[in-house]
Amino acid sequence: MNTWQQYQGIYVHIPFCVHKCLYCDFASTAGCDTALMESYTQALCKEITARAAELPVAADATIYFGGGTPSVLPLPYLTRLVTTLKDVGLWQHPQEATIEANPGTVTEESLEALRQLGFDRISLGIQSLQDDELRAMGRIHTAQEAVEVLRQARQAGFERISGDLIYGYPGQTLASVQSSVQGLLAQGLDHLSVYGLTVEEGTPLQRKLASGTLSLPDDDTVGDMYDFVTTYVPQQGLSRYEISNYARPGQESRHNMLYWRYVPYLGLGAAACTFTGQALVTNSCDIAKYNEGKNRQIENLTQPELAAESLFMGLRTAQGVNLQETKERFGCDTWSRYGRELDQAIHAGLLSYDAASQILRLTAKGMQYGNQVFAIFC
Repeated sequence: MNTWQQYQGIYVHIPFCVHKCLYCDFASTAGCDTALMESYTQALCKEITARAAELPVAADATIYFGGGTPSVLPLPYLTRLVTTLKDVGLWQHPQEATIEANPGTVTEESLEALRQLGFDRISLGIQSLQDDELRAMGRIHTAQEAVEVLRQARQAGFERISGDLIYGYPGQTLASVQSSVQGLLAQGLDHLSVYGLTVEEGTPLQRKLASGTLSLPDDDTVGDMYDFVTTYVPQQGLSRYEISNYARPGQESRHNMLYWRYVPYLGLGAAACTFTGQALVTNSCDIAKYNEGKNRQIENLTQPELAAESLFMGLRTAQGVNLQETKERFGCDTWSRYGRELDQAIHAGLLSYDAASQILRLTAKGMQYGNQVFAIFC
């Protein structure tokens, strides 16, 4: 059985946060209502049990607890979820088991407990190492707390640690972004995710920008931030393996690579999405409806739609996509369908194509202006 016919990863969504950040449009809720967490954990265990036999699951399928902030869920509830996953055979011998956490929501003791549960990778939402920027974003931690949690995670036995940063946020300067990136890498981090700010409709940040209360850095400054990140981080030994992600060799996020390789994965929890290889199955983002088992949506995809999605996702990576594999898997000849647009993108310096290997990939310029390429497949 090939990797396209079995789940290669398991995603578990924990929709709770201590505080909702100004820029966030993720499916999450602020506050830690113990009764709601209890009922959600019960519903999630029920879904895990009910869906365990949907598709074969690879014995080394990755595990990823995302959110929200999974680390705000009390340890007994996390233990119950992990135990259920193991009991039904979804958590077997994962090549990687990741949990997201924010500084300010973990302690040395809780990190040790998470490591003992079986998590071996932790992804930390740091976002900045400037206290004024953290306050402006609505983060609950300080820069010193972020540095301290890195030390605690290593002490607890996490050998795979990732940190997230944002650039282009109101109030940020080139110098402050440089300081945050340099400061975080000085801690010996082996994986760094650096995201250019996207202002999502309906967020508090969008409303503040619309009212003039806040303003974004100008385009030239944001461009300088991008140029610094894409130049400096590789100089420190972390290769850019995806548009927003850098890692030392062997430290890439194995779970996230599943999405970019467009192989089947099982999504569990409110708002979680499953890809079966032929369809997308999405749970309700409303926690109350999810707890009642309501509003799951199924979208069956055509072969051309599957091919387009695989190209869209695969081109995000430095390795690009193999067009022969795309044809074998989806029966779609990429050049017949998108040849004119791809030729234009190649001529514009956004894409490169190796005819011998049939590898299509973004150039350095294409990495910066990827949306122009991705629009081809929409």
